[in-house]
Amino acid sequence: AAAAAAAAAAAATGNYYLAMLNQISQRLVPAALPKMMSAMYRGSRGVVSGVVLARSVSTPSTPGPWMRATSFPTIFSGSLTPYPLSAGKPSLSSSEPCLMGINCAQQTRGLASKKHKRVIKQSKGFRGRANRCFRVAIRRLEKSWQYAYRDRKVKKREFRKLWIQRLNAGVRQHGVSYSKFIAMQGRSGVVLDRKILSGLAMYEPFSFKAVVDVVQKISATSGAGADK
Repeated sequence: AAAAAAAAAAAATGNYYLAMLNQISQRLVPAALPKMMSAMYRGSRGVVSGVVLARSVSTPSTPGPWMRATSFPTIFSGSLTPYPLSAGKPSLSSSEPCLMGINCAQQTRGLASKKHKRVIKQSKGFRGRANRCFRVAIRRLEKSWQYAYRDRKVKKREFRKLWIQRLNAGVRQHGVSYSKFIAMQGRSGVVLDRKILSGLAMYEPFSFKAVVDVVQKISATSGAGADK
């Protein structure tokens, strides 16, 4: 009876240690495997680290009785064998699993936020890295906004100068300078801006001549009445 009790106590103690070892293998070791894989690919030891890791995770050739009695579902399965060093790193499109089903290839960083996407979209067509690199694109884009704010006002000045030049060329064909024509138009009460008058001078010369004649006649009449 004493021998049977001692054997039962030994079996219970062995089962307790086996259960504890199984829990350690399921909880602690899988958490350390990704770090071991990253050390294999990023470590400075190169081939040595790969060989040590391959030996540490490979299945023992002659497992002992305690290993046969204990299940190791996450350590000694076939899917945990790392890629051979001669084959290189797995590609992103590879469907084969690495350790614990994690793709061990280095992931490419995408855009961080919606703001980055919006800035890159607005900077389309910029030269150099300004159309794809956020840090460069945001500076170039802000500068383009400054130029746009400035040139919205410059555009109005440039078009006004262009209308004046066209109007000046049109009225001089009828023997009147631009300054005298504007003065006569003010006295005549003809309400036509420079944009309309320049368009008539370019595309409707007969209509423009009629406007000039009306302005001259009304301004002459109003000037004679003022003198009386």
